[in-house]
Amino acid sequence: MKRVGWAVALYVAGAAVSLVRERMGLISCGCAEDCWCHRRGLRFFRWVFPWGHQSSWTGASKPAGVS
Repeated sequence: MKRVGWAVALYVAGAAVSLVRERMGLISCGCAEDCWCHRRGLRFFRWVFPWGHQSSWTGASKPAGVS
């Protein structure tokens, strides 16, 4: 149980660090405005759960390996 707690804490810490980096302008998301990662509460996990984003140029899901 203790290991699960540490894993969750590290996951949330990684999300927080990524959010700070985004707010500083060091990284940015190129998804469409209707992507799940722009919703309130979910954008915190945008960089630690990067699957299923929508491309801003087509509105379609990004193919694997494209960033």
